[in-house]
Amino acid sequence: MTRQRGEDFHVEGKSLSWSALDRPGALEQARTRDFDLVIIGGGITGAGVAREAAMRGMSFLLVDKEDFAFGTSSRSSKLVHGGMRYLAQHEWTLVRESTTERNWLCSAFPNLVRPLAFNYCAYLGSKDSPRTVKTALFLYDLLGNTFTRFKLPRHRILTPAQLGEVEPRMRTDGMVLAGRYYDANVDDARLTLEVIKEARDLTGGRSVALNYVEAERLIMEGGKVKGVVLRDHLEGSTFIAQGRCVVNATGIWTGETLEKVGAGGPSIRPTKGVHLAIPNERLGNRDAFILRSLDDGRNFFVLRRGGISLIGTTDTDYHGSLDSPFCTREDADYLLRTVNIKFPDAHITYKDILSTYAGIRPLVKEEGVEASAVSRRHVIKDPGTGFVTIAGGKLTTFRIMAWELLTLCSRRGYLRPLRGAEKRRHFSRRPFKAGITWEAFAAALPGLGLAGAAPEALQRHLHQQYGHGAFAILAEIKADPASGRPFLEGHPYCPAEVRHILAFENAPTLMDLMMRRTEMQLMVSHLQQAELAGKVAAVMGTFYGWDERRTALETSRYLDYIGKTIIFGQESHG
Repeated sequence: MTRQRGEDFHVEGKSLSWSALDRPGALEQARTRDFDLVIIGGGITGAGVAREAAMRGMSFLLVDKEDFAFGTSSRSSKLVHGGMRYLAQHEWTLVRESTTERNWLCSAFPNLVRPLAFNYCAYLGSKDSPRTVKTALFLYDLLGNTFTRFKLPRHRILTPAQLGEVEPRMRTDGMVLAGRYYDANVDDARLTLEVIKEARDLTGGRSVALNYVEAERLIMEGGKVKGVVLRDHLEGSTFIAQGRCVVNATGIWTGETLEKVGAGGPSIRPTKGVHLAIPNERLGNRDAFILRSLDDGRNFFVLRRGGISLIGTTDTDYHGSLDSPFCTREDADYLLRTVNIKFPDAHITYKDILSTYAGIRPLVKEEGVEASAVSRRHVIKDPGTGFVTIAGGKLTTFRIMAWELLTLCSRRGYLRPLRGAEKRRHFSRRPFKAGITWEAFAAALPGLGLAGAAPEALQRHLHQQYGHGAFAILAEIKADPASGRPFLEGHPYCPAEVRHILAFENAPTLMDLMMRRTEMQLMVSHLQQAELAGKVAAVMGTFYGWDERRTALETSRYLDYIGKTIIFGQESHG
């Protein structure tokens, strides 16, 4: 049978059903079908590989031992950005790739990837001198906006007085100027999930994505990969998946995966980054800032994200459990010392922190280099067996990374030869199925009979997170107005949104839904998490048919995690 080419697959229309209730059928497909490639790792890198393959008509099996985006892909600074600080390391190619991919994503996925203004301030006698700031911003714009049809607004230089008008809560003492430029906000876990959803849809149901399925060992024949032995952690069963090409895209678990399957490859240097979420009204920043720590001179961000300000990230070597990093008092103190000086009216304490999270960066090990200076470039290793490892890289460049890997696998004969336009670097630079601007979304509502189906604040929330998918949620709310009533006053999350996730986004557990399908864990105060979790678990229990014991277990597991993120509740610095 002749396979369809990537451009023959439609990207319009209703999404394929993808519920945890469909899991038995998906497992049967994984056991019985031969796939073009098996991808181990359901973060943004593995998701990107799946999308590149799907656009070329190739089938895939994507598995992750935890949930999709469980690791770094849900614990980043939630930015699509070029990496201003990589200019100081002369990473010109990386910044060029990152800024142009950032620009494309803003165009291709406008509801989810949204431009955000940053302020980069210059001080006399500082590393951030006026000349440094001006040069950096000139190069940043040059690399991002030249010879590309996707562009963001150019930077501007502000005087301290002009900055004070825009950002009145920021201290301007000793400041010479501020450079105002643009990167972009994103929900990192949702981006990962939407990439996977689109990849499944593009192959018309011929591909499978399973969470909580772990790769145990490779099946080899004549020195070549023929498949993978997989274990389903939810049911406890073991089975073999067939594929001539197996991709290891396990991020911070790269070394663990290589050791398990008896293969060699790049070593990972895990570094920890933590973030604090503060009510924006307490800090008062209107957009974003690059700050330099007064302790050690390292840069970190203060980001405006709706009703919160996100502060982070740290960048330190990490030696704990890769599965469960947490923010400690020491981490929080490091960030707050500088923030409270730069925003003198804030006086932020532990009790102002709504939530925290910590992530591990999967940096490729470089000897003799400080954690903050390790390159963010990716590497691809192929020992000639059909088991290919991709490690390192940035969330922003996931598409380029995936294209390079797929091209290599095709050239080595693990996958069929790429034909015509499929070979091109930007073949997959297309609008996302879920992507839609607010103007187009709002204009479509009357024609669908959905005008006034929900308050505008809820419409904007649903549009931002689900794009085209929000129409289906609003249709449910119109049919059942009670399903649009928020679980908590002041927050938009409602039963209709949760039920949409359960039908189309494969969330088997409460943790999956609260932490990765939505930003409930990030945006809602830990003081309200018990109430919110109980209400969401009740909706899930009804949808999935959980008994009271299962519902209570899901709730307690999630609240136990929340307890470990509360700074003032910790006994020590950890």
